Amino acid sequence: MEVDLLPQRLMAVLLSLPLVALLFVSISYWFTYGRQEKSSSGKSYIGYNKLYLTLVAIGYFGIWLFWLSGIVLHALDRYFTTLDFLVCSFLATSIAQIAGLVILYIGSLFFAWAIGYAGRYLRPSTSGVQTDHRLVQGGPLGIVRHPYYVSYMVILVGLSLTLATLWPLLLTLCVVIGMTPTANAEEIQLEALFGEEYRQYQRKVGQFFPKLFRR
Repeated sequence: MEVDLLPQRLMAVLLSLPLVALLFVSISYWFTYGRQEKSSSGKSYIGYNKLYLTLVAIGYFGIWLFWLSGIVLHALDRYFTTLDFLVCSFLATSIAQIAGLVILYIGSLFFAWAIGYAGRYLRPSTSGVQTDHRLVQGGPLGIVRHPYYVSYMVILVGLSLTLATLWPLLLTLCVVIGMTPTANAEEIQLEALFGEEYRQYQRKVGQFFPKLFRR
């Protein structure tokens, strides 16, 4: 395949940088979460629809599959020979790769910001909501109410362009289908916990897209 692409080993480095940043923030979060669980005094669980939650999970874990395999194969200079059958020729250009890297970096930074900012008040989906939970309304959660799901979609689109394949977009579709029912289930629980405070937050901040005009 004759393509105009960035050097593969350079791509491996550029793909690795945001992943390392995410891993650093995530490891710090999981240590905090583990300590918090040991001292937990009580929690309530969210009534998720398992099908929609599974679709979101497929998208989330699929991110790491494409990301890590892309780094390894680019580092070995074997990405386009090993996965030639997955590569779309119209995406295999340096312009598409650079655009994909920009989108990937934006999604990764937004995800890392959300994890770092929410801190102990970010809960894994199936872990429940603690009775002393605080409603975080600043930072990325002052832009959209569910920055984590938005980050998944942005990262997957960035990976699709960077890796010159449309397959991550199928995972994006899984997230798109599953995130609204999943987010709605979380919001029912949060509204029950915080009442009018959460309803005011909903009026000010969009669910997945920023509100340009706030009431």
